[in-house]
Amino acid sequence: MFIIIYLILGIFILVLQTTFMQQLPAWLGKPDILFLLIVYIACQVDIFRGGFIILLLGLLMDTFSGVFLGLYPVIYLLVLAFIKGISRQIAINKFAYHVPLAVISYLFVGIGMYLFSLFLAPDSPPQWSWGTILLQLLILAVIGTPVFGIFDSIMNFCRSSSASGRFLGTNRSNRFK
Repeated sequence: MFIIIYLILGIFILVLQTTFMQQLPAWLGKPDILFLLIVYIACQVDIFRGGFIILLLGLLMDTFSGVFLGLYPVIYLLVLAFIKGISRQIAINKFAYHVPLAVISYLFVGIGMYLFSLFLAPDSPPQWSWGTILLQLLILAVIGTPVFGIFDSIMNFCRSSSASGRFLGTNRSNRFK
């Protein structure tokens, strides 16, 4: 059930990110909220369900804005592996670790996207700008805590609603009173 909720949330964020947020001025930056969802899923969900959801979201990102087919799913799955690898050493289920993990992971993603693009298309090297990368890192650091809080609120609401039967539309009364 939560896979569907994550996918619907990811599709909504992807549509918002690829339509409305592209209208923002360049000096303001374009926040990558889908990446924050990827980090949240990597921190909260087990590796198999998280891998499945992240793979689907990466394929959707490729469909919307991918240059090289399969690049986003590979990068996002590497982020999942990075976060799960770190989680064995520290307890990242704490809310305070999500934002630093998102910032560090986004820096690695930026470097990985640059290297993959450079390797896949050596004739037209991609643009690398430290100013843009640092602006994106700053944006992720600033909006990370409220966005993760919103994700937590959505998931807690869905958990409480499905436990009480309201979300599924069922009435879970005890008929054996």
